[in-house]
Amino acid sequence: MIDTHSHILPAIDDGADDLSESIEFVKKAAGQGVDTIFATPHACDGVFNCTKEDILQSCAALTDALNAKGISTRVVPGAEIRVNHDLVMEYDKGNLLTLNNSGRWLLIELPAIFMAKAVSMMIRQLKDRGVTPIIAHAERNPMILSKPELISDFIYHGAVIQITGASLAGDFGRFSMKVAKTMTVMDQVFCLGSDIHPGRRYRMADARKKLIKLLGRTKADLITHENPAAILEETDFFINANTKKKRID
Repeated sequence: MIDTHSHILPAIDDGADDLSESIEFVKKAAGQGVDTIFATPHACDGVFNCTKEDILQSCAALTDALNAKGISTRVVPGAEIRVNHDLVMEYDKGNLLTLNNSGRWLLIELPAIFMAKAVSMMIRQLKDRGVTPIIAHAERNPMILSKPELISDFIYHGAVIQITGASLAGDFGRFSMKVAKTMTVMDQVFCLGSDIHPGRRYRMADARKKLIKLLGRTKADLITHENPAAILEETDFFINANTKKKRID
């Protein structure tokens, strides 16, 4: 599996406190069948503003530490970019770190309250620049929880959707779990991330089991491996949204 969202870099945001904890997170991931982890610390969120240079340096240092311990798990640089009014301008300046530093995929975090039309416009502007926005932990956003139909609109304009493995396992509450399952069976989910922080359980293996139960093994592999692999390969392959309605109890 490929984990597309984590906070494993040491002492850079609210993720791993130190290198020892970073290595423990990676060991947990490897134990659950994850061979590649995107390290995506917070950026532009008003509290943590990890720069591209800081993230790339920290990611390289963690990789060296893992290699020294004989741990083969691949750590790939990225960032979780908080959506704000100047996001596109900051991208144009070269200040935002895309996933794998490829210039093709940008992991974005929606604020608790946002203007849907403005977000759709931002998505289109990024797509015009050859960038596909990945909306992080969509099933946990308060506005999306109240208006799940927003997901279809964002996909229509060119975004793809990431959900958190622990949401499928129920760790973020019944409502987030239900929305995550609904998006999954509607074929709206592009990839899965752990969003691991201190104090949270690493749930990628449990989430994969849930995906297999909901979708079957082939589509579960698409979400946990094939689609994320497209980010590494810098291709345009990804699943299309399916707007069918299906109830999740």
